[in-house]
Amino acid sequence: MMLSTKQQAMFWVLWGKVEREEFPSASPFERDAARRAIMFRACGRVSLKGVNQSKEFDRLMAAVAAITGDYRAMSYWSIAAERRTAHMIHECARQIGEIVGESKGWEYCQAVFEQARLPASWIDIPDALLMSTFQMLDTHRRRLLKREGGWLGARVGQPLGFCADRHYVRRGLAISFYDGAHPASAPSPHFYAHAHA
Repeated sequence: MMLSTKQQAMFWVLWGKVEREEFPSASPFERDAARRAIMFRACGRVSLKGVNQSKEFDRLMAAVAAITGDYRAMSYWSIAAERRTAHMIHECARQIGEIVGESKGWEYCQAVFEQARLPASWIDIPDALLMSTFQMLDTHRRRLLKREGGWLGARVGQPLGFCADRHYVRRGLAISFYDGAHPASAPSPHFYAHAHA
């Protein structure tokens, strides 16, 4: 099973709504056949076990929501990839602020956007350009780690790869990191005010 427990639960809750509304008097066999047919049309799978956690799951959830006429859920699942990418951009921008100092972090991000002829705020960037925007910021973040902190890579305990839950702490010229929640993980309101401008 590739889907997380949470994703499986989300699917079965929405599918339960389909069964109640569309197949109230159908036999278990008919409901199972209908579910497999809808899954196959949505993502090319006949079993939930083969559905991947990202695009296939998004398409499946959007298709199931469309059957119930739940347009709020359908629109939510239709733009799931864009939401994930926007989240990665947000986290990468936060990390850049942590690496160079929050007072300069947003200026670095805006310089990357300006060089690429993008809007000054990532919120205004067209959906089709979100992934390339993230890639530009991530490349910039890696360069900053090498330049500002002298990082050499994961083999020496200085990972350059992107992790959305990673937090950087700068003390003078030294940059350290930790992954996951930490009391000091909340960026200052000053950086957030600029990042959301």
